[in-house]
Amino acid sequence: MKNERIVEAELFSAAKPVTVTDLQTASGLDVRTIRSALKKLMDEYNEADRAMEIAKMGPRYAMQVKKEFREPAARLADLKIPKDVLKTASLIAYYQPVMQSKMFDLVGNKIYDDVKELMNLGLVKAKPKRKSIELTTTKRFIETFGIDARSRQEVKAWLEVELTKMTGKKPE
Repeated sequence: MKNERIVEAELFSAAKPVTVTDLQTASGLDVRTIRSALKKLMDEYNEADRAMEIAKMGPRYAMQVKKEFREPAARLADLKIPKDVLKTASLIAYYQPVMQSKMFDLVGNKIYDDVKELMNLGLVKAKPKRKSIELTTTKRFIETFGIDARSRQEVKAWLEVELTKMTGKKPE
């Protein structure tokens, strides 16, 4: 039980999602013990009537507010990403890899400022391609939004599921 509390304290204290290796380095516990502790903690938090959860995001883990409590919790947190920029980020994530010129057709002139802001936040990366710039999301995008994904296709699939839940329709 002590090992779970050590891992729990590390997750709570971490400023970002962490890997099993990060937890091992910090705690000195072996990998098997950490994985077992993570499983028990995930079960404990997910089964209990708590506002927090232990989430898996690709190879990383984080303690975070459960989805249904994010809105009330956000009232006390600083909104770091304006809603219009968030919309642009979700379009980039859905269509990635996507050319900035295509995004211009979707959102207009503001794409340039939005991309700059998303790059400054570390959520999007841009690389020159042909006469435009190719945009993709980063690992930090996945971590920031708590997506359990390791690939662009998994991010798109996650977005499709979330959009279907919100609208009741599959995206076109």
